[in-house]
Amino acid sequence: MNEAHLAARPPDRFPADPSGKTGLDPFVLREDLRRVSVPIDQFGSWRMHGLSFALMVILPIVCTAIYYGLIAAGKYSVEFRFSVRSAAELVADEDNLALMIKAGKSGTPEIGRLPYMAADYLRSRNAVRELDRDGWLRSVFSRDQADWLSRFDSTKSDDDLWLYWRDMISVNVDRISGLVLVRVLAFTPEDSLALARATSVSAEKMIDSIAMRERRDALFSADQELERTSLRYSAALTALRDVRNQEGTVDPERTIKSSADTLLGVMREKLSLERDRDANLKVLSADAPQQKVLSDQIRALGSQLASLTEALTSHRTDAKTAAQSIAQFEKQELEVRFSKRLLEVAQAAYERARQESERQHVYFALFVEPKKPEIAEYPRRARSVAFAGICAFSLWSVMMLAVAGIRDHKIER
Repeated sequence: MNEAHLAARPPDRFPADPSGKTGLDPFVLREDLRRVSVPIDQFGSWRMHGLSFALMVILPIVCTAIYYGLIAAGKYSVEFRFSVRSAAELVADEDNLALMIKAGKSGTPEIGRLPYMAADYLRSRNAVRELDRDGWLRSVFSRDQADWLSRFDSTKSDDDLWLYWRDMISVNVDRISGLVLVRVLAFTPEDSLALARATSVSAEKMIDSIAMRERRDALFSADQELERTSLRYSAALTALRDVRNQEGTVDPERTIKSSADTLLGVMREKLSLERDRDANLKVLSADAPQQKVLSDQIRALGSQLASLTEALTSHRTDAKTAAQSIAQFEKQELEVRFSKRLLEVAQAAYERARQESERQHVYFALFVEPKKPEIAEYPRRARSVAFAGICAFSLWSVMMLAVAGIRDHKIER
């Protein structure tokens, strides 16, 4: 302490030295030194430390050791592995390792969504309802072999059973190969094996139901398309029949060809009569009876030629010509051919869908079957006690540091 600091204290605490200098009484100095805060005083007495350490560290460790060492029942673990493959992916001489290597080389493996759907289903309420349809799942988790803390109360609700089930099952999906690992826990080896087999059967049923629904939907869609194209083809045939009735002919091309042949014949006959009339003008007059007969025949053939030409083609909009009939027939025949082609495609698609519905394309491949365990894998007793001790000691240390910080803050103030 410097002299300025000592001078600020009351005079009776600092008696004067005979030499005239201000001094310190050794007794007072020792008393002030005892009032200086040291780390052990910030934490409190050793007795309080020992009591808090015993309550917050030793007692939890002892309770945890007693529970896991004497009370906690063993949990038997059974695992199985499966994959979901299509018929095209199944090769007789190709094992799962080869499939994984192939998937890794491809860069973008197509494993589909079914493995993830199966994993989510096994953790869902639907799987619990399926397994506990007759109360079997509740009886498995409420065996007498289970301890009072791990045992499930069979009187609880379905939601409580589902939450308990999520703690007793572990499902992992490999993102590269699509392989699914399922691990279930039970309190007896027999129950764990039966639970694993029931879980695998439930997952297989779910996958088969999804695949069956897809095939049924595909067949229904093909049937609807076939019905739609059939109605279109029937409507096209009806429209073509109406056009034939309206035009009064079955084959307009043949009718037009016949009309064209008649037109050419009339033109030839008219030209022949005109040549005869022109030749007779050299020896006969135009008023000769023979010339008048030829002229009348030529005029009659000209009228017939005009009517035939107008029947084939005309510039008038209100005239019904062969060109218009051909356009109507071609339009309806094009619709008939197009609808017939659609009907053939729909029939082929329906036949393929029918054949596909009778075949199985998605397979539940259980390549690691569940086996009966011999020893209880859980709980990990030593690990659990050590983890509890670490957590308790960490909590006690944090609390002691907090108390020390609070006391030190009060002393500084």
